[in-house]
Amino acid sequence: MSHINYDTHKRGIQSLGITIDNLTEELAFSDGKVAPTDRCYDSQESNPATCSLHGDYQKTRLWMAFRGRVSEKSSRCPGCIQKEIDVAEQAKVALQTEMLLGEAHIVPRFEACEFSNYDVVCDSAAKCLSIMKAYAAAWPDMLANGTSLILTGKPGTGKNHLVTALAKDIIRNHQSTVLMTSVMRIIRAIKRTWSKESDMTEDELVHLYTSRDLLIIDEVGLQYGTDAEKIILFDILNTRYERMLPTILLSNLTPAQISDAIGERLTDRMVEGGGTELIFNWESYRKQKGQVAA
Repeated sequence: MSHINYDTHKRGIQSLGITIDNLTEELAFSDGKVAPTDRCYDSQESNPATCSLHGDYQKTRLWMAFRGRVSEKSSRCPGCIQKEIDVAEQAKVALQTEMLLGEAHIVPRFEACEFSNYDVVCDSAAKCLSIMKAYAAAWPDMLANGTSLILTGKPGTGKNHLVTALAKDIIRNHQSTVLMTSVMRIIRAIKRTWSKESDMTEDELVHLYTSRDLLIIDEVGLQYGTDAEKIILFDILNTRYERMLPTILLSNLTPAQISDAIGERLTDRMVEGGGTELIFNWESYRKQKGQVAA
């Protein structure tokens, strides 16, 4: 993804949140509801008014006299206020989406992957695409139920393409937190925390992996298979299982080989809550099509 200044985005999101809160309070005032901070005004009236854009509305006026001076406050057109709220909310969502996409760690090779440009080369590919699109469309239920997926099969058949499209879809449409990584990246990151020079503890890193709404792990089965690596992977996957958070695993191995790599217990838990295994068993089209398809 393009470089994102997270501090600037965070400040922008915070500022827009304040703007939306203030406009929401102003909209309530246009409906005659006086905020606690405005109860110092001792007089109130409502009169007809007309907006050049939205037509007639009732204008609320508050005022008070103090030492010969009159202090007053009048409401604006509710249609205009609502339009400003909509614009601010859209801007806030856009900033949040940019941040979430950046934090998802989508690698440059797959940045352009969408459901719409997935190459459907056979009926099986069409079925996998349909299932992934249905999963994205039902994301609130998938998240609530902790529904996970395993994508397994031959390289070059589009597993990474579909999970990237899925990640982008649920970020854009649901503002969910997603992290895309691989088994070896997880293991290397965990091992780096064991160094005294590390700026992150192992617990903090495990929390990162176990707190995202969706964790996508590629290259399952390429780890060395040491006891330490198995413990690390089990801890992350099992914690997400207990918290009912969805996880998607990608592998070029067969389902039986995946069970050997991560353990049958974890494999069984991955398909609970409506989860399933998608088998990508057609031939690679990466070389023939010259497209991204991993």
